[in-house]
Amino acid sequence: MSDRRVARSTWRPAAAGLVAIMLFAVPAWGQQRSSSSSRDQSKDQNKEETITRTFGKEGDYRTEVTIRTKGKLTDDDKRQAALLVAEAFAHVDEASEELEADDSKEARDEVNKSLEAIKAVRSMLPTMTIHTKTTAPDGKVIYEDEREDQNARVSLFEGIIHKQTLAPILEARRNAVQVAGVHLVEAETIVTEAVADLDTIEAELKRAAKSLQDNKPEAATKALALALVRGIEAVYSKEDSELASARDAIWLAQRALKENNVAEALVNLEISRQRLQLYRELASQDQRREVDQMLREVAQLEAQLRQEGNQPVARAERDRQGHTLTSWWDKLTGWFHRHG
Repeated sequence: MSDRRVARSTWRPAAAGLVAIMLFAVPAWGQQRSSSSSRDQSKDQNKEETITRTFGKEGDYRTEVTIRTKGKLTDDDKRQAALLVAEAFAHVDEASEELEADDSKEARDEVNKSLEAIKAVRSMLPTMTIHTKTTAPDGKVIYEDEREDQNARVSLFEGIIHKQTLAPILEARRNAVQVAGVHLVEAETIVTEAVADLDTIEAELKRAAKSLQDNKPEAATKALALALVRGIEAVYSKEDSELASARDAIWLAQRALKENNVAEALVNLEISRQRLQLYRELASQDQRREVDQMLREVAQLEAQLRQEGNQPVARAERDRQGHTLTSWWDKLTGWFHRHG
């Protein structure tokens, strides 16, 4: 097996996993926005905020830093950005397939599509203008500079990302760049967050495009792999295993209901409830109130599904149940940060 094929086999599943996770929540995201909230969020996107900090005393050396931030990411924007990054990786996957088929032209088209997705994400992210000015005791400006910056790190997803979904990425990291310290043993090591570095991803994509232009498919394949391997940072926590398991079960229950498989949904709801009960024992008093509310809601849905029996259920009702599960998934995701 060639080196190119080996590299391909280790990281290809990751792109599909990213897209699957991102698409899971898309229907609910679309449902959550009202016309009024859309208008409010549009105003936020165009909002400019200025913060000035001064260092040093009057009559002495004094430095003033002014940061002007244009735009603001709403929750919906963050989800769109995450989805677009997943789309970028899907195009990376397609580009690699085309390279395996020795079709450099199609591979180049896919790389360009991936770059377009990254460009779209960048257009959504807030930009900062940082102006720094230092004056001497006599009032003379001895240093002045202005530069533009952008936080090009995008949180991809914060849940259902331990071994069953993020393992291919971690495996690719081990095989491609031999990252030290990455260890995955069943579900003991839980990945609670994955962050994409657009600067790194974009640089590798441009390197792949240049390699394809220069008719160097092996170099292009390596660059595509590194876009994924080096472009994602994983954050680990062992303490959140019960919460992550509960969230996984909610996701599986949602999938089961989408397929009208009530029996499987009930099994996963029960697993989620059991994991939440274990998590509750480790939570603070305030956190327990939120967990108790979630447990009551899960129990109510379980009771409703059991009452259905084998009776047919309207699609609208099944969709409502699915949206409820998605909202729980989002809520559990938020607990990783607020309860952490």
